[in-house]
Amino acid sequence: MEPYNIGMDETAGPLPPRLLAITTFATAQVGRVGRAAMGRMMDEHGLGLWHFAVLAALDDSAPASQRELGARLRIDPSDLVEVVGRLEAAGLVRRERDPSDRRRYVVEPTPEGRALLDEVSRRATDLDDRLLEPLTPADRAAFERIVRVLLTHHDPRARAAPTRTGPAVPG
Repeated sequence: MEPYNIGMDETAGPLPPRLLAITTFATAQVGRVGRAAMGRMMDEHGLGLWHFAVLAALDDSAPASQRELGARLRIDPSDLVEVVGRLEAAGLVRRERDPSDRRRYVVEPTPEGRALLDEVSRRATDLDDRLLEPLTPADRAAFERIVRVLLTHHDPRARAAPTRTGPAVPG
């Protein structure tokens, strides 16, 4: 798969210095660049970001009920039905009635779903490398730590999650 330009369009002109002085604005713009690149990469695999999130959540704690997945990922139940349905149609997850509660559906990844998750995760790591390329190794480590500290402060769901490179960030 061909790498693509991860940056923004340079023909639009400079951003106003007043906006660039606002860290929240700058962070949001970097997030936009990363999200757009991730979205393009997901498109190559026939997935959206929610599909990736569901596969990742299932890899972490499968099998899970659709209700548990929706609550964990904060996906509207009707949207989750569509996401899981598309994953199921592609053979990436299996969805069955819960034998202990016939009202619930239990979802788990298939071997094909796990393999695709591994491939997409590897490519996401490559995207991280390209997005963070201008940083020195020390700056990158500091940036990754700071981002995780901010995330765990603002989103309690991130407090118990291990990072790719180590244990959970204390909250």
